[in-house]
Amino acid sequence: MRSILDTTRKFYSYQKERFPIAILGLSLIPAALSSGVIVSVNPTVIQVMLVVIASLAYLLHIRVIDEHRDYGHDNVHHTDRPVQVGIISKGELRYVDFVAVGTLVVIAVIAGRSALITALIMLVYSFLAGREFFVGEKIRRRFFIYNGANLVQMLLMQLFVYSIFANPIPINTLIVIHFLFTTVGTIVFEFVRKLKIPGRDGTGKDTYTWYLGFNNAMAIYLFLVLLNSALFLKIAAMLSSHLTGLFIFSACAGLLVSFAVLIHWLKKTHKTDQLMQLSFLVMYGVFNLMIYFLAR
Repeated sequence: MRSILDTTRKFYSYQKERFPIAILGLSLIPAALSSGVIVSVNPTVIQVMLVVIASLAYLLHIRVIDEHRDYGHDNVHHTDRPVQVGIISKGELRYVDFVAVGTLVVIAVIAGRSALITALIMLVYSFLAGREFFVGEKIRRRFFIYNGANLVQMLLMQLFVYSIFANPIPINTLIVIHFLFTTVGTIVFEFVRKLKIPGRDGTGKDTYTWYLGFNNAMAIYLFLVLLNSALFLKIAAMLSSHLTGLFIFSACAGLLVSFAVLIHWLKKTHKTDQLMQLSFLVMYGVFNLMIYFLAR
């Protein structure tokens, strides 16, 4: 019992830096509502809760895998991370992972056959990703292929989310466009996480700015933000006849985030970086909530 409490305490310290549960949980709610209403029209509170908990469990599972897979790399290039400074050990994170995987499987069983099959595929793929697809440095040296291969885990998770709300998942144009919308949103979050200020890329060669340069990376990020806005507008137009108002809303949201991007592009400070990330997080959350209310 004491060991469990000790691991819980250590994990609490760990998650504050590497996996902020409260922030992640709140940010997942709008996406869960949006996904639910797209496939089932009337998602229940229990379904939304299961989606958020299962998503957190799977994201935590991926995080633990990353900690083990990147341990040697982080020992050299990210020595200030919690595992490296001894806040929590890899073994203790493995126990946390057992709980996360167990939670995911239980929710999948409750949700039905489609969810269970998807969850098993997710776990198999995460196992392969954790083993670097058994090709090791050959894929790690190909930065974009490596990140793209790992991004597939997020796309599988979105399918899993759909499967909790609908068993089986219906296939239509609206769902396909919504899937593209969430895919671009996921890419944006992944991209901006590895978009660093010039001179702060570190030595690990593990950021998009390292390979693309700051200006090119910012231009791609801005394009992805505007693409996400356009996909939202397409979804909204399929759900409502108020096209003029929706266009103005979408355009204003895209312009506000673009303005935050421009400020960071010019200032290149830690605060403008946070502003840029927060602006997209808010826009994406509002877009998802708008989809939820428009579809009801």
